[in-house]
Amino acid sequence: MFCGDPLAPGYADCTHQMTIFAIASSIPAMLALILMVAAFATPAMRAEPALRTRTLGYSLLAWAIAGFTLVMGVLPSV
Repeated sequence: MFCGDPLAPGYADCTHQMTIFAIASSIPAMLALILMVAAFATPAMRAEPALRTRTLGYSLLAWAIAGFTLVMGVLPSV
């Protein structure tokens, strides 16, 4: 999100909103990373390919949610 001139009114609120979106996108990104590591590191998931595939699918979904949230924070407000 482009907040404009630092001296303009509302600049602080704009940067605060950007920070909130950055934090909000990091939550699903951390979940995706944990799921991805678990899919390859956990012995139970290595033994069962269907469970590994499902876990990697959930990880991919969490990455998509994180990316969407980050893009929504970067887009200019309408």
